[in-house]
Amino acid sequence: MNRHYEQLRSERRGAFAAMAAARRLGLGPGDTVVVGLSGGPDSCALWASLGSSTGKRGLGFALHAAHLIHDFRGQESYDDAEFVRRLCRGSDLTVAEVDVPAYQREHGISSFEQAARDLRYAFLARVAREVGASTVALGHTADDQAETVLLHLARGSGLHGLRGMREVSAWPYPQGEDSPRLWRPLLSLRRADTIAYCRALGIDYRDDRTNYMEDFARNRVRLNLMPALAEQLNPQVARALVRLSRTAGVQLDYLEAQAAGYWNCVAPEPAAADGALRLSRRALAAAHPALQPLLLRRAWEVVTGGSKRLTERHLQQMAAIAGGAESGKRVSLPGGYTARTQGQWLALARNDDDECPYPTLSGEFRLTLPWGPIAVGVTRRDGWEVTCQASRLPADASLDTGNPMAAYLSPAALSEGASVRTWQPGDRIQPLGMAGSRKLQDVFTDAGVPRNRRERAPLVVTPRGVAWAVGVRIADWAAVRPRSGAEHTATLIRFERVAATGGGGG
Repeated sequence: MNRHYEQLRSERRGAFAAMAAARRLGLGPGDTVVVGLSGGPDSCALWASLGSSTGKRGLGFALHAAHLIHDFRGQESYDDAEFVRRLCRGSDLTVAEVDVPAYQREHGISSFEQAARDLRYAFLARVAREVGASTVALGHTADDQAETVLLHLARGSGLHGLRGMREVSAWPYPQGEDSPRLWRPLLSLRRADTIAYCRALGIDYRDDRTNYMEDFARNRVRLNLMPALAEQLNPQVARALVRLSRTAGVQLDYLEAQAAGYWNCVAPEPAAADGALRLSRRALAAAHPALQPLLLRRAWEVVTGGSKRLTERHLQQMAAIAGGAESGKRVSLPGGYTARTQGQWLALARNDDDECPYPTLSGEFRLTLPWGPIAVGVTRRDGWEVTCQASRLPADASLDTGNPMAAYLSPAALSEGASVRTWQPGDRIQPLGMAGSRKLQDVFTDAGVPRNRRERAPLVVTPRGVAWAVGVRIADWAAVRPRSGAEHTATLIRFERVAATGGGGG
């Protein structure tokens, strides 16, 4: 009797959550919802609960399932797809396949999680456009919310990060005016609820083994950190983090409304045709400190079209120069943008290429190094052509290339591979001739590298760390060590600007 009651309770709880969320969204006849269906318990519960909301007594909107095969787990991926096909028999379904590692190589993305996310959202947006859906539903739960908030907390996020995911939000990747909205109907349920719901309805589901791989940060949070916090600090830590996200969300909604009402004072002039925007430093200084970062974030969104890659550190730096007394101060921002003080104004605009000789990198990319019979490797990416050449140098040969964008590095230092990226907070380097390491930011300062170049200057990085801050310093451990009276080997790496291309390539 108790078991039957629990099954009935789980079934009603899941169906009620979906129906209530659909009513809040205003779904009805004529609407189509694309459901991201991986085959796991959360997405299966989402599919079933939304299905119960569309029947004769439901709201009448249509469903279209979408399943993406990640070329990562071999046969398991295809077994998942076959399971989803059986689950959706008689319903509309789109299945596609992607090669995540190939996408990583092509776009220079070091994180598998980020590359998979990019491809997944691009696929869901494409399916939504093809079927005329204005909504994409995902099966995120309260546990996902707690993990997200904890990750953001560990990374030093502001209120936007602590708010975490919202039930309804704009599409995270700008696609145009026809972009769908993102909907999370099960955000009030726990992961245990979705599993219980599937069992109550007799629905099978798949268990993805990548959910247990500790290579991924979210998995480490889920498998190690959350259980440790629950055991040693607060058994209800997940609920506490969800409450924190709700509190942050309510406060942020209020503050954003206040910032919107003050916006015309801060930005009395519209953005220029090229997106450049001028903000009144006096009006910014008069705003409450809680509103200043929101006003600066809004300015960033006006100029760039989104908020991706902007961090709390960038906001603090912009607020600092805006509130200072000097003109001509600047902050380098992601994507080749700059904030600078110009008299009474703080101007946000894309950098002029004449001011910075470095093209903007869209992400990290791996270098093609000499190997075996291949004496020269060439990598072209984002306006850079990087040539890596195996060299044999006489004992008395100079290691000075005469070109700051070219340097000899030790082949042994590059034996585990090398990639190119730009400066990240916390980067350190062991400058040639020094026993200890220094902050790369301090090395840039000592070398007189202008602030607007620092976040675009390329770095050659290996698993050991920064091997070469291009045009600035070589790491001591990556330098060539000539042997007295003997020929020695070296890898000559040379950076040259070329017409920008979209791929990696060697």
